[in-house]
Amino acid sequence: MDNVTRTGISFEPKLLKLFDKFIKEKGYSNRSEAINDIIRDKLAHHHENEIVGTIKVNYDQRVGHYSKNVSNLQHDYHCQIVSSMHIYLDHHTCLELIVVKGKIERIKKLLKKIDETEGVKEAELILE
Repeated sequence: MDNVTRTGISFEPKLLKLFDKFIKEKGYSNRSEAINDIIRDKLAHHHENEIVGTIKVNYDQRVGHYSKNVSNLQHDYHCQIVSSMHIYLDHHTCLELIVVKGKIERIKKLLKKIDETEGVKEAELILE
């Protein structure tokens, strides 16, 4: 790193503890190295027009009509959805993994519609 600019960054104590654990697990030699990789990865995905990823959905099957609503969404977004898997975590909680591929704008619209579905506790896009 011949030509670098130094900058400061502030962390909440809990976040710093998690970050230091992440650094150790991934084998980084220092925080700067890890931060640079995370930023590079984030910027690379930000500028891509086409993405591949997984939408992870955690929901309560007792609330609303998740299955019916998301089934309709999956038909509307059939060009972006490659595959999906449904997992029962307990008697009321389900996990749905939806593999997606396509334009980031379209995938984000799908994610937003899923996240707004009644009963959804969490919906997250994980990029590959």
